[in-house]
This record gives sequence, structure tokens and C-alpha cells, in this order.
Amino acid sequence: MTKILSLYPNCSKGGMTTVYRTRALASPEDKHDFIFMNDRGGREAFNSLPNTDYRIFVKGRFTPAIKYIAQNFDYDQIRVTSMPEAANQLSQALPGKVTHEFHSSTVAIIESELSRLDIDALQSIQTPSNWLTNVVSRRLTRSQAEKCVTVPNLVDQGTFNRSVPPTDRLLPEGTVPILWIGRFDKSKNFNDFLRVLSILPQSFIPIVVVSYETEPDRISRALQEARSYGVADRILTHLNLSQNQLAGLYTWTRDHGGLFVSTSLAESFGYSIAEALACGLPTVAYRVGGVPEVPTLGTRHQLVPVGNVYQMAAAVESLRLGSQTSA
Repeated sequence: MTKILSLYPNCSKGGMTTVYRTRALASPEDKHDFIFMNDRGGREAFNSLPNTDYRIFVKGRFTPAIKYIAQNFDYDQIRVTSMPEAANQLSQALPGKVTHEFHSSTVAIIESELSRLDIDALQSIQTPSNWLTNVVSRRLTRSQAEKCVTVPNLVDQGTFNRSVPPTDRLLPEGTVPILWIGRFDKSKNFNDFLRVLSILPQSFIPIVVVSYETEPDRISRALQEARSYGVADRILTHLNLSQNQLAGLYTWTRDHGGLFVSTSLAESFGYSIAEALACGLPTVAYRVGGVPEVPTLGTRHQLVPVGNVYQMAAAVESLRLGSQTSA
């Protein structure tokens, strides 16, 4: 049995919590311990997994806790994300065991973390896509870049698959659901989704799943933008759906001839895209970051140039026509 310790600031309902949960599911013979600094509502992700334990230490107790763990516990692997100082502390105490992971696609964050990392003391640097590995390695010396490895994120195919029972929802006759998931920040780029909607026929019914949005001002701006594009009355909104609820929404959208659309401007991997494709939901997305590396699992999809909303709208209609033909 391999004992693995993973550290990340936030125990949330998505993000790294999803990464950690799928890793534990994929290797039930290994023991996974997780340490977080902030409780963001993600505890339940680990409750059903017998090979996991988690702890949340507030900021003032975090550094002493790491010191105690380094002195009293024996781990085969230690994996740290977004906490360079913790990675340095553990590398000094346990040389040759620490991997620092990058999952952000934001260059400023990557450069900030690299500047604070003792890279020579790390065993390796890991990212979920070849694209992100290249972004990181270009900012390192040749010998440091040799430590970079790509390990793609996993999708929980027990939860996200083509056989998931669709949710029971009503849809006006003759309409087509088009699904978008994310926060209302610049990276997820909700404004381009609104632009695509304004181009498409009104028979397309947008379903927006707002995930982990914490800023009321952004919500207000998004609603105002939807009104300015004349599509506000068509949008159906859901907040913070569970993974099982999302999976059922993916297959329901698929069964009603709909599509998933991602207008994200930056993705180190693209979890929502990967999950939609795993459920057999046709997908249109911008060709950014690690998105071209996401396994399609035989699901129809198109990637379009960033910002070309007219090509994205055309891709949506093309895939829609393909669904009607195959049906």
C-alpha cells in the first residue's frame, strides 16, 4: 500500500477536491491523506471513500501541523498544490518525496509560485496537461525542467458516463437545451456565451449552472449583460449542483438533442468539458490551454478559435444537425 499526503489551501466542492477524490477512487489500494487550510464546503467528497482521511487546519495552526506531520508520519509520496512555502518546508524535512503540482492556467500565479519554490529540493513538478507542462518548463532552467511531468486529471466515470439516468425536467416542445457551467469571472467568459446565444435561434434554451460564485457584484453584472443581449428571459439557472446532479443534467441535455458549450479563456485541463464528453454530450469549446488534450471518448465535439463567437454558434448548429441526423 502506498501512503500519499496531499496539501491544498481550500477544501471546496470542486477544483482540487474533485482531483483528489477521483485519484482516491482510481487507486483504492492506496491510502490518501488530505490536508487543507480553509473549509469551503467540500468535506462530503471524501465521506464515502474508505481509503481517505482529511484534516483542515486554520492558517495559524497550519505550519506547526506540517512540522509535526513531517516528524511523526511516514509517507511514500507528498503532493503540494498552490502552497510553495509548505512544499519547501516538507522538502527540507523529507527530501526526495515532495512533488509540487500546478493546476492554475494563470501565468502570473505560476510565476509567483515558481519564484517562491525551492525547485532543486523537489522530487518533481506535475501538471495535468502537456500544454501546462510547457508553460511551466519554459520558466525553468534545463535541469529544473527535467523534473516536469504531465499526469492528466481523471474523470470519475462511475459518476459521469453515458448510462447515467437523465434528470426529469420539462422542456418546451421544439426547443433545444444548451448548457454552460462556471463562475461569472473573466476566465470563464460568460459574456461570450451570451453573444453566442444572441446569434443562435431562440429555439435554443440556455441552461446556466453557476458554480461556486462568491461575488454578488459579478452576478449582478452577468444579469445586466444578459438583459443587454436580449436573452435574459430565456436563461434557466441552477446553483452549485452536486456531481450526481450534473451527470444527470448532462445526459438529459444529450437526450434532448442539446449541447455543452465552454467559452473559457484558460483551462489547464477542462473538467466540465471532460465530464460532458464522458456522458456523451456533444460539446463546443474554445481551443485553449489543455482542452485539446481532453479525452473525447467518441463523443462529437468541435473546438473553435478563441473569441470567434460566430464560428462557435455555427459549430453549435452543425452539431445539433448531426444529432438530428444520427437520431
